[in-house]
Amino acid sequence: MSNFSEDLENLREDLKDELMAINNYQRHIDGTDNHDIQTALGHIRDEEKEHFAELVKLIRSLDPTEDEKFIKEEQED
Repeated sequence: MSNFSEDLENLREDLKDELMAINNYQRHIDGTDNHDIQTALGHIRDEEKEHFAELVKLIRSLDPTEDEKFIKEEQED
């Protein structure tokens, strides 16, 4: 059975992986002139962004301190 701290660490690692995937897909999109490739990879990239948002929402719901940091940042913008 996992512990809470380990669960959060794993979720943050997943979050990092999603960001890396988003950046990699964007680099590949920027590196080609092929419209079909750009369209397909753009769709995949956007799905990764959705995964990222879902993970952020989950982490915020599990970690009140992190949620407070997000709220503070949102208020400053």
